Amino acid sequence: MGENGPKWDFDEWADRYDEAVAGDCPYYERYEDVLDAVVEIAGVVPGKAVLDIGTGTGNLALRCLARGAAVVGLDPSEPMLARARQKAPSGASIEFRRVDEPFVNIPYPDGAFDAVVSTYAYHHVPHSRKPESVREMVRVLKPAGTWALGDVVFEDAQAERRALREHDWLEEEWFARIGELRPLLAAFGMELSARQFTAVTWVVWATKPAGQSALRREQPGDFGQR
Repeated sequence: MGENGPKWDFDEWADRYDEAVAGDCPYYERYEDVLDAVVEIAGVVPGKAVLDIGTGTGNLALRCLARGAAVVGLDPSEPMLARARQKAPSGASIEFRRVDEPFVNIPYPDGAFDAVVSTYAYHHVPHSRKPESVREMVRVLKPAGTWALGDVVFEDAQAERRALREHDWLEEEWFARIGELRPLLAAFGMELSARQFTAVTWVVWATKPAGQSALRREQPGDFGQR
């Protein structure tokens, strides 16, 4: 897949998304287990501030809310967010906000969240922008906070090619690769852990060092010049 593919386009899928993930599509095998694992690994407890990127209809965000967290869910699709708002309890400590390119344009200050989470969305970020997205997610994470992501993920490009040959239901996307994520996170002193749930689905996570100083927002031209 080229690096200039189409933007996220889930507007027309908003009314069918929850039905799709609850069905028998192999892409969403163990969907509930993956979401539960992300919430558990992220250490979501009462009083924590949690950011859910690519929140869609709010399934992960609402799990975090049920744990007593204050939650923000970002997504580029207003129809998806409308469904999420319908599902949220009235007066709950949760905000759903539309943001274009939410993995690389997080409209919150440094260190704003105890946890940054995401499920089934990170494959929309082109490979060329994954370093930028990692930096942005780490930027808004508090020291000792946890980043946790569940998605179709592969150990490397070879494993991805093999899976695309073996599974005719799997279409080419910008799937994250563990071997490429590991050094991106290591640059911020974060050690990547990974747990496999299905033939193609993983949960990956890392914790920001407790003593790490704040990151400034990346400026144009910064990448590739360090």
